[in-house]
Amino acid sequence: MNELAPNDSFIINCQRKASDLERKALVALYRPLLTSDAYSLISVLWELEEETVSLENQYRHVILLNWLGIDLPSIEDARGRLEALGLMQTLRKQVDNRSLFIYELQPPADPMKFFKDDTLSALLLGVIGEKEFYRLSHSFIKAASNHQDFYNVSKKINDYFQLGNNVINKSEAIEKVQNQLEDSNAVIEDEGINHNFDFKLLEQILSTSFVDHESLMNNQHLIMVEQTIYGINEMEMSQFIQAATSYQDNQIDENELKKKIAATFDSPVSGVQAKKTPNLMNVSDEKINYKQINNLTKQEQEVINATYAMAPIDFIRSLKESSGGFLTSAEERVISSLVNTGMIPVSVVNFLIYYLLVDQGNATLNKNLAEAIANSWIKNKVQTPVEALNFVRNRQNERKTKSYSKSKKIVQRETLPDWAKPDNEQSKKATKKADPNTTKKINEQLKKLRSRGREG
Repeated sequence: MNELAPNDSFIINCQRKASDLERKALVALYRPLLTSDAYSLISVLWELEEETVSLENQYRHVILLNWLGIDLPSIEDARGRLEALGLMQTLRKQVDNRSLFIYELQPPADPMKFFKDDTLSALLLGVIGEKEFYRLSHSFIKAASNHQDFYNVSKKINDYFQLGNNVINKSEAIEKVQNQLEDSNAVIEDEGINHNFDFKLLEQILSTSFVDHESLMNNQHLIMVEQTIYGINEMEMSQFIQAATSYQDNQIDENELKKKIAATFDSPVSGVQAKKTPNLMNVSDEKINYKQINNLTKQEQEVINATYAMAPIDFIRSLKESSGGFLTSAEERVISSLVNTGMIPVSVVNFLIYYLLVDQGNATLNKNLAEAIANSWIKNKVQTPVEALNFVRNRQNERKTKSYSKSKKIVQRETLPDWAKPDNEQSKKATKKADPNTTKKINEQLKKLRSRGREG
């Protein structure tokens, strides 16, 4: 059962083609780590993959025996080396009296990722020695150019292309392809991270400091999460990082970095003056879907627009200040946890904050409740504030329908969100709802903050 036979079949599959740079990496960086048989096998498999039209195309292992001129044990050993280096994965199942394999080809790591990988770098260094290791690294990795005295004058897409109804009204073909991408296992960037933050610029700013570059790269995800939560720019982040870096080993202390950022943005109650709201319009690279919000009321649109315009900490602080409360450290940790998952966009995090504090009238963010709602939204693929609003409405309507069917008589309607039905009467039962005057004050504050962002 476990032995490979000449007539066993295999299917070749890959998520995407290897780029030219990745193919160069295979030759220059992976080749020294592979035996001649292993390198020949991966080369043949990539050639066969290019000829493969669909997953229905099956090959017998006898073709590999003939092409490579090696025996079956050598093929298994070569395949194992490729699997160990992450160049392929093997799946197997029994079909009648023979085995069927799926060979999932994985594109080689590009040179930058290869040299950042401690394991691959150590293996290559051990095989080729320091001199050749340095030569290869310099041939693939170019030093970053100095942009300090320059400013970006690049044109925008709408300077040369008319973005009309063909962009606003998505065509059926685009919708179909994008749905296929959503259903695939392709790796997608964290949607909850603000990608307007220029990490390369941060690297350049810190290049002349005592901060260890490897430590900076190891903490990239933490840095991206923190700047998303607080709306920190590159220069401010460089100052936080240097303040949180040890002079003894030049390593960034993760906990110290989080503490210093939190202390700077903490509420006045803690004794530290809260930092003023940074450039509000740069806190997220998300784009408002105006087609979605056209049918909303003016009040709803103000709330939705505010969720796109502010970093989560600024957003919750504005709500707290409007209602006479203050931001707690526990609430900061809740927000950090939500953003850190990378699975829920910033605007939706803000809407969740609004829903719990304003619509539901809670005094503080409850960790378990916030994470339960966030999990439900993620599971149901809620990716915009409008989708979250509709999801809440639908759930409440479902509860009312179930309650009616069980009692078989008219029952007290459950109160909808304030923005969903402004004229709705309050429930006669004691419920924790925000005071209408407070809600109005909050929305006016959000509107002012959005206007300040546009002016900045």
